[in-house]
Amino acid sequence: MLTYFFMKSGPRDRERLENLWRSLSLQDREWLRRRLLPGEEEPSDAARHPLSVAECRAAELWFEEQCGQARTPRDRQARLRLWCLFLLLRYGGLRLVEALSLRADDWDWTRGCLRVRGTPERLVPLPLPLVRSLRERLTDPAFLGALASLTRDSSLVRRSLAQCGRACGFPAGLLSARSLRRNRAQELRRHGLSPALVDAFLGRGRQQAGLLPGTAGLLRQRIQGVDDSPRSSARNTFAGRVLHCGACGLACRVELLTPGGLLLTAIITETSRRQLDIREGCRLTAHVKAPQMHLAGDGSQPPPEATQFCGVVEQVRSDERWREVLLRLADGTPVCILQENNPLPALAPGMETRAWFDALSVVLAAR
Repeated sequence: MLTYFFMKSGPRDRERLENLWRSLSLQDREWLRRRLLPGEEEPSDAARHPLSVAECRAAELWFEEQCGQARTPRDRQARLRLWCLFLLLRYGGLRLVEALSLRADDWDWTRGCLRVRGTPERLVPLPLPLVRSLRERLTDPAFLGALASLTRDSSLVRRSLAQCGRACGFPAGLLSARSLRRNRAQELRRHGLSPALVDAFLGRGRQQAGLLPGTAGLLRQRIQGVDDSPRSSARNTFAGRVLHCGACGLACRVELLTPGGLLLTAIITETSRRQLDIREGCRLTAHVKAPQMHLAGDGSQPPPEATQFCGVVEQVRSDERWREVLLRLADGTPVCILQENNPLPALAPGMETRAWFDALSVVLAAR
């Protein structure tokens, strides 16, 4: 959310914004996000009733049955178009106009994503079982023709959704492109995605993937279980875009902004900066080992260049020597902290706490 304000502010104001953001609790951040970046308009009375999993499955089966009842190749292609459009509305959360504007080259079968054109463009990851189901139909000439020429008749799609709703016994007006889009947003939130990531998935507000670097990869990780980041033993990984890169004595100071609004500081050598070709605007991945994370109140003091953040405790494990604390940031990013088994501070799941890591503990990798 802070990307827009960082881009519009000067270097002097960025530090003030950073300090303000750090001082806010998770609830205050969410309230501020909703006030500054309001969502879509309120749903109608018919659409307020959420679609259940069984209702969504019944609608999906109805469209599949319609494809099986086709009598001619042309009729089968037309029914496959409507089936594809329903799946895109159901699992992609697309607006109807976005689904109708798709072309054959917008399908990325390698990553299981759709490229949705707009300003800016965004990648929409689809669930892997759905991608496998679609790929199985690639040998069907009628299916390929359906992908190449999706119908541009929005009224036909609306009539088909209404017909499906009547056949399944839904209340009038319940099954629509807007209700499917809203239903997908609710599903993603139930699966633990933060409001910022849900907005990025739907292309709402300023959480679009073009403005928040790393969002597409993070969405693939949360929806498809695919991690595009380089593998390492570091438990903590943050992807983002470089906001500032400048000399700091013999070293170089790099500021990285993550999709969730975390401003991360790293100190590296000038040689490393040249090898990675780090400059403002480029995308990087930051790695921090769990033992190099610190909890507020454990007796250690954060240095001036430390990155501080708030999180909610998800799990606490300990043995005779070590204590492992798992946190979840406001944007859904997991953080692992490993420290000597110290009874202070006392933590339990559900508690909100602050943590930090030193800029010298960050390892940067090119993306």
